[in-house]
Amino acid sequence: MRLIANCRIVGGDLRFSQRSSFLSDLKQLKDGDYILTIEKKRKKRSLSQNAYYWSVVVEKVKEGLLDVGYRMTKEDTHEFLKGKFHIIEKVNENTGEILKAVGSTSEMTTSQMMDYFAEITQWAAEYLNIQIPQPNEQLQIELP
Repeated sequence: MRLIANCRIVGGDLRFSQRSSFLSDLKQLKDGDYILTIEKKRKKRSLSQNAYYWSVVVEKVKEGLLDVGYRMTKEDTHEFLKGKFHIIEKVNENTGEILKAVGSTSEMTTSQMMDYFAEITQWAAEYLNIQIPQPNEQLQIELP
């Protein structure tokens, strides 16, 4: 069982938003050794960032890859982008060995997602010769 609780630190004191529920869950654990981790709450990527990523970034890169000879689905394109621009490193605490893996975009914060977009946009301009509009840019459609 894994316990996750929202809390706040105020003046060095730990305060739980649902203390009684957390303590009740804690009593369900068997006796043994556990690790308690406290990490700063971070804002995950937004729904609008996710929509922009799939409808603009992935779609434009997919089209650019097709132009240079790579036929890929949106999912293939997404996996390619993660493999190129979102490699995470995990360190073995016993040996110091580093394991590299493809990260998940759903775990990115809003600022990490913006950095990810910037890297993809720069690469796409240089290697695919395509421009990916920024989220706040209006697209102009040329009619015949």
